[in-house]
Amino acid sequence: MAWTEHTSSSGRPFFYNPATGASVWERPAGISEARVFSRDTPPTLRACMATDRRVRALAGAIVRRCGVDALPRVQAAGADTSLCADGRGGAFCCESNRIFLCASTAWVSCRGLAYELSHAYNTCTHVTRCAHGGIQVDDASCGYLSPPDLACSELRAAYWTERWAGRAERDEARCLKWHAAWALRACYPSDEHHPAHVRHAVQECTPRGADANLTRGGGGD
Repeated sequence: MAWTEHTSSSGRPFFYNPATGASVWERPAGISEARVFSRDTPPTLRACMATDRRVRALAGAIVRRCGVDALPRVQAAGADTSLCADGRGGAFCCESNRIFLCASTAWVSCRGLAYELSHAYNTCTHVTRCAHGGIQVDDASCGYLSPPDLACSELRAAYWTERWAGRAERDEARCLKWHAAWALRACYPSDEHHPAHVRHAVQECTPRGADANLTRGGGGD
């Protein structure tokens, strides 16, 4: 997880690591400028491609499979916007092809960007289908994923960004299901078929073949 930069009540900048809970005044040793992001300035795609294997792998896969124009634009979103409601850390607008990263300490990172890039990859390769409509963001339709497609994309995003990291390997499947179910509860609270959607995602959407090792390997924040 990347360090994030903040400003104290006295106006002095400090650095915080959400993975360890550490806060320091001086820039951490060995942390380059590209790896430090503020709450109001999300990581750029270029900076994260230079430092995070997951972003590099997913962006490369999008370009190879769908073309460079399929790479989404990345921008910040205020914590008070509907995109960031209910604890969401980011959002991918599939119709306008934009990624929004919320002003949340735990998500202003390359790993958060990789999570949203996963959705872009799933959409451009037609693993999931983007429906027209959804909320309006900057006068453009965001588009949306149906419940089955949402469960599918969330499970794949959790897989590629290794959300179970630090837990026992046997917890991988449980963690992937949890992320799919959480997204369904947040986006479709009245849908009565959450368990069925999650089962379908596990059976049909778990990465296989080349996709299974898309982001696996050393490095990354």
